[in-house]
Amino acid sequence: MGKYSKFKVLIVEDDEDDYILLEALLIEAVGDIGSIVWAEDFKSAQTKIANEHFDFYFLDNRLGAELGVELILEIKQQYETAPPIIMLSGVDDYRTDLDAMERGADDYLIKSELTSYLLERTFRYSLKSKDLEAKLAKLAHYDSLTGLYNRSLFNELLIKTIQQSERSGQKFALVTLDLDNFKFINDNYGHPAGDQLLTKIARRLKHSTRSSDIVARLGGDEFSLLLKDVKNDSDFVKLVENIMAIFQEPIQINSKSVSVTTSAGIAIFPTDAQIANELIDHSDRAMYQAKALGRNNYSFYNQKLHQEAIVKHKLELELNCAIDNNLLCLHYQPIVALDSGKIKSYEALLRWPDSDNGFRNTEEFIEVAEESSLILKIGDWVFKQACLQLEIWSEQGINDRHIAINTSANQFNSDDFTELILKYVRKSPFLAQKLTFELTERKPLAISSKTVKRLLVLSELGFKFSVDDFGIGHSSISYLRAFPMDSIKIDKSIIQNILTSNEDLALCTAIIALGKALSLDVIAEGVETEEIANLLNSLACPYAQGYLYAKPMPL
Repeated sequence: MGKYSKFKVLIVEDDEDDYILLEALLIEAVGDIGSIVWAEDFKSAQTKIANEHFDFYFLDNRLGAELGVELILEIKQQYETAPPIIMLSGVDDYRTDLDAMERGADDYLIKSELTSYLLERTFRYSLKSKDLEAKLAKLAHYDSLTGLYNRSLFNELLIKTIQQSERSGQKFALVTLDLDNFKFINDNYGHPAGDQLLTKIARRLKHSTRSSDIVARLGGDEFSLLLKDVKNDSDFVKLVENIMAIFQEPIQINSKSVSVTTSAGIAIFPTDAQIANELIDHSDRAMYQAKALGRNNYSFYNQKLHQEAIVKHKLELELNCAIDNNLLCLHYQPIVALDSGKIKSYEALLRWPDSDNGFRNTEEFIEVAEESSLILKIGDWVFKQACLQLEIWSEQGINDRHIAINTSANQFNSDDFTELILKYVRKSPFLAQKLTFELTERKPLAISSKTVKRLLVLSELGFKFSVDDFGIGHSSISYLRAFPMDSIKIDKSIIQNILTSNEDLALCTAIIALGKALSLDVIAEGVETEEIANLLNSLACPYAQGYLYAKPMPL
């Protein structure tokens, strides 16, 4: 295997004959090269530069109406230390040579003067120069003790992260860590032991964070982290607690077990600040707040956000425990035919009993579940319980009852949930005819070919689908056009105002007419008075659900 057998080289050249010649000379010069890729014009070169990494670049300067030197910056933006970039030209032009070098090219070669010897020398010298450049960059940008990013590079990465987040609209956290009583370690065990401790903490920090996160040592016993790709504020708590957890285990220093704690301050972009210096200042202030709380603690700069995130995280832990210990239950509310009062089906509604013989706020804990993977565990549990109830009825000879269950978009985005459904149907085929999945607009389901295919497969087995909370979101009509829907449920916020609001009455009338035109069942939610029920009946709404008929009750 040759020295360059794993190398990937990009040649940007609009003349195919020149490309073939350069390729042949390269192979003659350095032997076996892993991959030589050709970009025949400026646009295709841009695409390859943006989407692939190469170990060596050859750029022809004349690419039709475009200039190859314009690609140099695009290459350098892809790397911390860019691989060698060699400019090629048909003419020996001093100004072009100078321009290429100023932009960051490593050499400038005349195509008519190319030989295998010249290419071999260029290859060897450029790589040696880049190796030295990379070593110097590491010294300039990395902490020599821990190998983490240093303050200089971290500040650059913070500015880049702000720019990325401004474009994507995503939040990120700047976390400042300061070891508690580090001076005690140095004074009692010596500075070499202190250095050893810092190195081991750096290693633990790297192992406890994700690949998208950034970890740096700013100096002394101070570390900083950027926690990126976070959707919800409560997730920041989980990530920070993972970091704090690494300090729970003692660290072995010179065969001695040493316990060390840290104080952490967190500032959130863009909630707390939108510029780098302010984020750093706020994170520092939050870190000193944590120290004031008694050390071995963390604090958000925004105390309101801190409390909300802590409460949500606590609720998530309690909810996970409730699921694992089977503390949740289902209550059932009938859906009745307005003209006859006959029960059509039941909606299964999730309840979480509390210690005061009441129930936890469903909207509150479902919101927390939606922001985490717990909604998938809850969804699986609800589906299994509904199937169990249908099987009990079947064993009792009751075969005319149907159940509707609320289903999160996250569930239908999961292969596991679909597999769970199919597993139950294979065991008890009759279940498919008895279950309706209600898709809420509050968390819209992505309209993709994969999702449509999943729903069609289930629909063909006999499962029914309903749009819940119809009329309050932006996905209503899209759902009806894309998915195999069987019914729509008019949101209670509309139904409860149809006696007093002409707008809500008109909207309700239109939804009923839409359902009829599309051969869909229409169910009015939140019906609480005879007057509303009579008006809905006069509007030819087929079905209703609400406290007028029954509250959700256990079976």
